[in-house]
Amino acid sequence: MGILVSHHLPFAVEIFLSASIIALGGWVISRRAGVLFAAIALAFAAAYAMQTRDSPAMRFAEFIGPDGRNAWMEGQVVGVPQVEISGKSRFEVQVREVKSNRASWCIPFAMMVDFSGSPPAPGDLIEVRGSIVPVPAARNPGEFDLQGFLARRSIHNKINVTHAGDLIILKGGSPYALQRVAESCREWMDKTLSRGIADQSLSCAVLAGIVLGDTTEIPESMGKQFRDSGTYHLFSVSGLHVGMIAVILWQLAKTISLGRREAVALIIPCLFFYALVTGWKPASIRAATMASIFLAGMLSSRQSGALNSLCAAGAGILILSTNELFNPGFQFSFMVVLAILLVAGPMQSFLRNCWEPDAFLPVELWRVGDRFRHALASRLAALVAVSFAAWLGSLPLTALYFKMISVAALLANPLAVPLAFIVMATALLALGGGLFSPWIASVFNNSNLVFTQAILGVVQFSADLPISTVSLAKPSTSLRITVFDFGRGGCAAIESGGALWFLDAGSSWNAKSTLIPWMRSVGRGVPDGIVLSHGDVAHLGGVAMLIEGENPPKVVDSIIADGSPTRRALHRSLESRGISKFICHAGDNVSIASSASLAVLHPTKLLAAGISDDKGLVVRLDAENARILFMSDAGPAVWARMASLNPEDLRADVLVLGRHLSGELPEATFFKIVSPRVLVVTAAGFPLTENIDERWEKMVEETGVEVFRQDRSGAVEITAGAEGLSVKGFVGPEGIGLRR
Repeated sequence: MGILVSHHLPFAVEIFLSASIIALGGWVISRRAGVLFAAIALAFAAAYAMQTRDSPAMRFAEFIGPDGRNAWMEGQVVGVPQVEISGKSRFEVQVREVKSNRASWCIPFAMMVDFSGSPPAPGDLIEVRGSIVPVPAARNPGEFDLQGFLARRSIHNKINVTHAGDLIILKGGSPYALQRVAESCREWMDKTLSRGIADQSLSCAVLAGIVLGDTTEIPESMGKQFRDSGTYHLFSVSGLHVGMIAVILWQLAKTISLGRREAVALIIPCLFFYALVTGWKPASIRAATMASIFLAGMLSSRQSGALNSLCAAGAGILILSTNELFNPGFQFSFMVVLAILLVAGPMQSFLRNCWEPDAFLPVELWRVGDRFRHALASRLAALVAVSFAAWLGSLPLTALYFKMISVAALLANPLAVPLAFIVMATALLALGGGLFSPWIASVFNNSNLVFTQAILGVVQFSADLPISTVSLAKPSTSLRITVFDFGRGGCAAIESGGALWFLDAGSSWNAKSTLIPWMRSVGRGVPDGIVLSHGDVAHLGGVAMLIEGENPPKVVDSIIADGSPTRRALHRSLESRGISKFICHAGDNVSIASSASLAVLHPTKLLAAGISDDKGLVVRLDAENARILFMSDAGPAVWARMASLNPEDLRADVLVLGRHLSGELPEATFFKIVSPRVLVVTAAGFPLTENIDERWEKMVEETGVEVFRQDRSGAVEITAGAEGLSVKGFVGPEGIGLRR
């Protein structure tokens, strides 16, 4: 409650701290519990303000400002750097000193580093020169909110280091540092778990996901099945995994005749080290903390209270970082465990009473069926009760964050969770055997193939059930267009009458990181259709990911071929899968929904050879309440041809303009023909051809057109209704409303 009060009432630390001290003094006098609770809540409110609004990182961000500054920085690398496919790396640094424009900061705080080169190792002391800027906000719906994620860790700025010579390692970190040891162990474990089964890529991916929480090799189609069946939590290292490790280690300690104290002393460090190896995530930290409190309680000869252990773990985590309260992983972890503690026990007793033999029948008179029912009641009741309680605990958060409810989880989890326990136990045997011989590891890994395949079978069967999931998000029945901000790439989503079409699909990275999550948020797995404007990889690279599924979408392409290898590869893929493509040219119409269609204005069948941008489709969306003209990346040659058409064919309420290879932009005469009221134009800082000329922007505005530059607005959402158009950007200033 104290954290929530401080979050909504942005008072200074001193105010909350003074109030807490006064309340504490009142408790000393009155000895009333309510006064003590108020003092504790106000203390947490002060801690939240200190860790967020009044933190050194926030004050430094205010000093840097929104435009950024060139600076010199010295700090120590924290955690394992993340390396992208392009070779760029990103890592966190604990800053020791920063200098910029004769100003110097020596207060320690955390900052991200984006480096165009080989990253340093965890623990290295480095010196860098670069441009310090605010962590960018998400620019599209469905995109991962890196700014919000890092802000919860009190990181508000990053430094861009573009040259390898601008990063100097002053002192290498110790090779025996705990973080380096954990990373080395993780690499060894990943390698050992694939010995002898490297050719079984799917099983290796499932094994790495369950044991290490590594989902990088999980195909999107398989990930969707795990989400639909409510079993994706098997890849999230949390209480389930830590609990498995604790039980396995406890049984191992009993096997080798370790005493209780020795067993506890062995298990607690192992649990925290496992949490470190798997990424030090809130769920694993919570589980390790709670298990440690429970185990430590056993040494005190007092019975541990599970609810007390849960609350103690929560309090400990929130003392270290009050922002964790707003972390979805923290919320899921505690809600699920709380539901298990409150619901599973009574439900298990109820089920056992239903399934047990007659209580008045002596055990000596039990028949075979009675003994089977007794064994079934004692084991199955606990499994069903815990699975249902966990599903119930996650239900409100799943509905809130993912806009879905997994009904199949009620069937899948009672089967998949015991199999996951067997997989974990067998994997630990493989890792133990791998210490002595790779052959022993491969034997256990091959044994694990049976169990991983069984999990995949359960997941696939559950996900294919008619009502495996209930989506709470529905596609818009009215006309809604989302023009995504993909820099040089392009994509627009058109929703109308419950149908969803894409005009282009961005790159493969855009599709994976933004379009697929966005589709889930609007209750769709695949679109109804995709219209491809031209062969640029930044416009159609994501199509391959969007057409995965049982009901692939319609694919509409231009009649004019180009030399794009990506486009040729896509056509071969469509042909191999038996997916038809519809070829169109000027004069054709593509039906989107009963009240919306796309009129193709360019290219013609007889278009002369030219560059790819001039061969792209130019289409006009015709709907009951709006006309929107999509120019793709058309250039001067296409604008000249468009000007020769009937002016009525070009008139539109909104003009969506891409960027031609030349960087040229239409003149005022073109805008007079189209007569748009709103212009949405792509823009990016690199390359120079993507920049917007300020004089050109002013010229457009002087014609009475409202300009949405996507370098400022991010994605743009256009909604059409009976009252007119509503246009708003995803970031930046508020949108506008236009009456018809």
